[in-house]
Amino acid sequence: MNVELDVLLLKLAIAPSFIGLLSLIARRYGHRAAGWLVALPVNTGSILFVLAITEGPAFAATSALGALLGVVSLSAFSIGYARASLRFGWAACLGVAGAAFAASTLLLTRVPALVFLDAAAAAGSIGVVLLVLPRPREPVRSVPAPRWEIPLRMLTAALLVLAITTAAGSLGPQLSGLLSPIPVFTITLVIFTHSREGPAPILVFLAGLQYGMLSFAAFCAVVAVTLVPYGVGIALAAGLGACLAASALIRTVLHRARPASVTPTGSTR
Repeated sequence: MNVELDVLLLKLAIAPSFIGLLSLIARRYGHRAAGWLVALPVNTGSILFVLAITEGPAFAATSALGALLGVVSLSAFSIGYARASLRFGWAACLGVAGAAFAASTLLLTRVPALVFLDAAAAAGSIGVVLLVLPRPREPVRSVPAPRWEIPLRMLTAALLVLAITTAAGSLGPQLSGLLSPIPVFTITLVIFTHSREGPAPILVFLAGLQYGMLSFAAFCAVVAVTLVPYGVGIALAAGLGACLAASALIRTVLHRARPASVTPTGSTR
């Protein structure tokens, strides 16, 4: 079984299940919580594991750096969708955001794979999104999705994975990494939520996503520098530890800052 088929089967197994879980979380805890959790390295971590086993630690480490730099493309997607959502429906917004993601990815293939440079670019792009992301004017409440919609979301995620992976073809390690944060989960959640609830919940979701992406960036950076010397098991465990620690730190900072100022994510419920 070749690596492309390994990765495809893994994505097809993960994507529908994770989308179903995120949809239930959004219904229970709100759009900001879903935004935080969609950034968990479930998809990317699984792909890096397969790449390390099938292609070797060096290949997977380079892919981890590509995934770290791919945060910049996801930031471009977020800005494109958020700004377009103020005027257009989900289809036009997806076109704008997808074009921004693709253009950013093409430009990033010229950036050298250096962990400090890539981490700085990722953190800087997240900061830019949080600065320019529009704020909802009123508190946003979650509207329960119809029962039939969650299975449809899961099917949509699986079809997106199949289409993207098939179109990608044979890729090198950096481009494999750059494309691993392709926002399959984000796309699925935003188009259904936007079509039913309008743009305000999308702004809350995308703001939560940015905070989650800081934890994702920590995961990728740690995996990239530890995978070759220590092996895939220790690298992924260390990356997950860094992800959880970064998430706890960010939540603590936001919690302490909340009395002094309103966080840009708005209401979660």
